[in-house]
Amino acid sequence: MTQGSQPIANNINPDPDQRARKRVAIGLAAQRPTAQPAPQRPPDQSSASVGWWPVLLLIAVALATLLLIAAKLLQSPTYWQPVRTNVLELFTRRWSGIAIDSRPVRLQLGDDFSAPSRLLADDQQPNRWSLRTIPIEGFYRLHVWPNQIAWSTLGVRMPTPFRIESAITIAPETPTGYGGLIGRYHDPDHFYWFAVDGQQRFQVQLRNAATLSTLQTWTHSALLQGTGQPNRLGLEDDGVTLRLLINDRLVFEVADPALSPGATGIIGGAAADSIAEINVDWIQLYDLGQ
Repeated sequence: MTQGSQPIANNINPDPDQRARKRVAIGLAAQRPTAQPAPQRPPDQSSASVGWWPVLLLIAVALATLLLIAAKLLQSPTYWQPVRTNVLELFTRRWSGIAIDSRPVRLQLGDDFSAPSRLLADDQQPNRWSLRTIPIEGFYRLHVWPNQIAWSTLGVRMPTPFRIESAITIAPETPTGYGGLIGRYHDPDHFYWFAVDGQQRFQVQLRNAATLSTLQTWTHSALLQGTGQPNRLGLEDDGVTLRLLINDRLVFEVADPALSPGATGIIGGAAADSIAEINVDWIQLYDLGQ
């Protein structure tokens, strides 16, 4: 049979008008919608940004490494606690007029003991104590014999109210030694005494005439570091209340002081069985304003 060899082009490509009539007859549009040559997708920007992350990470690591190397060369601390302390010092202590607890704070004076001290006295009593500045080490050192205490008040007129702050280190060889701050000092028989020892404890006492009163017995505090490590102590007197701060945290208050406002300074002491060595790293005095 020869029908299979006949051309079928008309079946493959029917007349456009005939095709349109057929589409209408079965309920379709006369013309078929034209398809897009390629699917439309939203623009993809992720590939461009992702490519920069390894570069940025490498730059950040390089900067951190350079900062650590610089800190080591300058003998600056690189672990968290002293870094935090230095940052707080920069933003809340050393800038005149910065408010702490809603009160203006102004640094009045300070001493880092890199030269003979202008604030604390050099004194020596044989077999009792030795108080002196050691500029080559940058310390004010209290060397106290067993069962003795020694102190030096600041040789300046006190602003009211005020805060005194200092960093005090108990030598590793004398863990039972203690050092701290005195407040409302009038004479050797009338003052408050706030001290810490090398065993992470603090104590508060009042000397009032012939009476020695312990307001806070030796108490362990997790805020304190042990021997060989400096502890930042602060004593605040606003004219109404005395406040003791350890490493910037309030630990004790005297709400109704028995003594009137007076001088302030540094104190150190030794237990009955050992000589004590207390090093004062620096001292600063702030006017708290009104």
